[in-house]
Amino acid sequence: MNKNKNVKQLIQNLSVPLQEFVHYCKDHQLMGAILFALLLLLYGKAAYSNDFYVDAEVILNNPGTFYNWGGIGRFGLIACKCITGLKWYNPYFAAALFLITMWLAGMCCCCLFSRLGFGKNDGVSLIFVCLFLIFPTYADQYMFRFQAFEIVLAMTMIIAASAYFLHFLRTRNGLAFALAALLDVFSYGIYQSMVNLQICFLIALYLFCVEHSTPAERKRQFLWSILHFVIGFIIYEVISGLFFSGASYLSDQVGWFSGDLAWTIRNLLAYVKHVLLASDVFYPVTYLICVIAAVAALLIIFVKKIYRLPLSVGICALLASPFFLALVTGTPTVYRAQCMLPFVCASMWLFLVHFISAYLPGRHVLHTVWILCGCLLIFLQSSVLMRMFYTQDVIRDADQITAGQIMQRLDTLSDTARTKPVVFTGHLEAKGNGSCYTKEQAASFLSYSLFEFAYVEGVPIEYPNYYNTGRILGYLETLGFCYQTPTIEQTAEAEIVSADMECWPASSSILETDSFVVVKLSGF
Repeated sequence: MNKNKNVKQLIQNLSVPLQEFVHYCKDHQLMGAILFALLLLLYGKAAYSNDFYVDAEVILNNPGTFYNWGGIGRFGLIACKCITGLKWYNPYFAAALFLITMWLAGMCCCCLFSRLGFGKNDGVSLIFVCLFLIFPTYADQYMFRFQAFEIVLAMTMIIAASAYFLHFLRTRNGLAFALAALLDVFSYGIYQSMVNLQICFLIALYLFCVEHSTPAERKRQFLWSILHFVIGFIIYEVISGLFFSGASYLSDQVGWFSGDLAWTIRNLLAYVKHVLLASDVFYPVTYLICVIAAVAALLIIFVKKIYRLPLSVGICALLASPFFLALVTGTPTVYRAQCMLPFVCASMWLFLVHFISAYLPGRHVLHTVWILCGCLLIFLQSSVLMRMFYTQDVIRDADQITAGQIMQRLDTLSDTARTKPVVFTGHLEAKGNGSCYTKEQAASFLSYSLFEFAYVEGVPIEYPNYYNTGRILGYLETLGFCYQTPTIEQTAEAEIVSADMECWPASSSILETDSFVVVKLSGF
C-alpha cells in the first residue's frame, strides 16, 4: 500500500514544473503579451508568406510525404507531423504553430531561469528572451518553413527537459530524470543540433546554480549532467540505428576524415574567428560583446576570489559551447543549425546582469548601462533579421516575374512542347535592390535566386544543370504549372544544343527539339 502511495506521489510530483510554468504565465501576463507582440511583429509576415525556398518544393508539391527525414534519423520530426496532422503539409497551420510555440519556448525559458533567481524582473526577462529568440540565425532556419514549427518545438522540449532535470536534482525523483531524458531523445529526433543546445542548457544550469550550492552539490550536478546527456544521446542513437537504417544526419558533415588535417584545423580556426569578430550578418556583434564582458567578469572573480573555479569553468564552458558541434565534426556549423549561439549570448547577458548587481561597485550605473546594451543588441539583431526577410521578398518577387515570363514563352511553342521535358542550362543571378543583402554579406540561400541553387558557392554538384533544372521545375510546380523533368542524358545533350544559343531573355534563348525543350539562362 505504501509502495503504491509512493509511486502515486512521484507521478503527482511530475506536475510541479508544469504548475510552476502555468503560475509564471499568470503572474507575468503583461510580459507574455509584449513578447508575443514582438514575435508577431518580427516573424508574422514571414510566417504567412509562401515564398519558395530550397527543399520546400518537395513538401509543397507532395504534402503527404516525409521528405528524407527517416533516412537521416529524424524520427521525432515524422512523429510531430503525424501527431499534429502536418504530414499533409498546411503552411498556414504550420505558421500559427510556429508563432505559438516560439512564445511557449520564450516563456518556458524565462520560467526556468527565474526559478534559479535570474530574471525575476519582467524587463530583464523580456530582454533576455528577445536576445535568444530574435536572432539573425533563425532567419535562415525559418526559411525551411516546412520544419520551422518542429524546430522551435524541439527547442521547447530541450527547455522542458532542462526544467525536469533541475526538478530531479532538487527532489531526486527518478521519473523526472527519465522524463527529461525522453524529452531529449524526442528533440534530437526532430533536429540533431538540439544535442548541442542541450549541452548549452546543462552548462547554463550549472553556472546559474553555483552561488546557492555547495562544492559537493556542484560535483553531483556535474556528474548527473554528464549521465543525463549520455543516456539521452545513446537512446537516440540506438533508435536511429535500429529503425532508421543507421543513418546519421551528421555523417556527411564530418571533416576530420577529409584527408587534409591541417586544412580542417585552419578552417575551424577561421570559423571561430568569423563568429567572434562578427564577420557575417548571421553572427552579430552580440557574442563579441558578451565575450568581452565575460572576460572582465573573470578578472573580477579572480581579484575578489568569488567562487573562482566553478564560475570560471561555467563561464568559459558556456562561451565555448556554440563551437562544440563544429569541433566534434571538424566542419563549421551551418547558419541554420547554429541555434546554440543565440541562447549562449542571451544567457551570458542574463548572468552578467546578476553578476553586476551582486558584486560590482557602482552597480546601479553599470546595471543600467548593461540593460541599455541589451536593448541596443536586440535592436541590431532585429534590424538584421528583418533585412534578411526583406531581401528574400525582393528576390522571390523578381524570380516569380521571371518564371511567369519563361512560362509565357514556353506556351508559344508547339502543342507537343508541353509533353516534352524542359531543360534549363546555366543560371540567373539574384535580382535585388540596394537595401538587400548581397551574397558576399549573407552567403546563404536567402540571397540566391531559385534559378541558381546549383551554383551556390562552396556546394559541389556533379550535374549542376540537371540539379538546377529539377529545382526550377519544382518551383514552377508550386505555382501550379507542371513540366516534365529531363534525364541526366537529356540534360547533357541540351548543354551541347544550347552552346550556340543566346542567353535569356533573348528571343532565341528557348529552343524546342525533337526530344526536349531547352532554356538557356546563361553560359556555363
